[in-house]
Amino acid sequence: MLLTLLDGSTVFVRPISPEDKPLLAEGLRQISPETAFRRFLTPKVSFSAAELRYLTEVDQHDHIALVALQDDRLVAVARAVRTDEHTADLAIVVGDPWQGLGLGRQLVALVAERARVEGVTHIAGTMLAGNTRALKLMRGFGTQVDRDVISHGVREVVTRLAA
Repeated sequence: MLLTLLDGSTVFVRPISPEDKPLLAEGLRQISPETAFRRFLTPKVSFSAAELRYLTEVDQHDHIALVALQDDRLVAVARAVRTDEHTADLAIVVGDPWQGLGLGRQLVALVAERARVEGVTHIAGTMLAGNTRALKLMRGFGTQVDRDVISHGVREVVTRLAA
């Protein structure tokens, strides 16, 4: 599927696949240390083989993951991983040049819709307490915020999905 960004450019979005391991590894090397820290809540410069398996070998039912590509280059990844029958954790990273162009919002909407079809009613997100962009994203796609707690510099938000 093609998505159009706010600057008029387009990205191709598809489910992640095991063959994306090299793209994912290269994508991590291309993002800034600040972006990596906001996504992983710790400095992150590479993935282990086990992490790459976990991140790319998904069932698209309990672990939904989409990649956004532009010119065969990975520009973003969004995922929802089921933590219980009705809740999934959301994670997203958008490459620095594509931030602020609406890609994150569009990817989150796609992942949330796929999760909803799989029976997920709530999406949880964990972020740095000061990450206002992530907070705005979490509050923007659900119908209601059921939980918003800050502890030790980390914020957890749980949003109810539309029926």
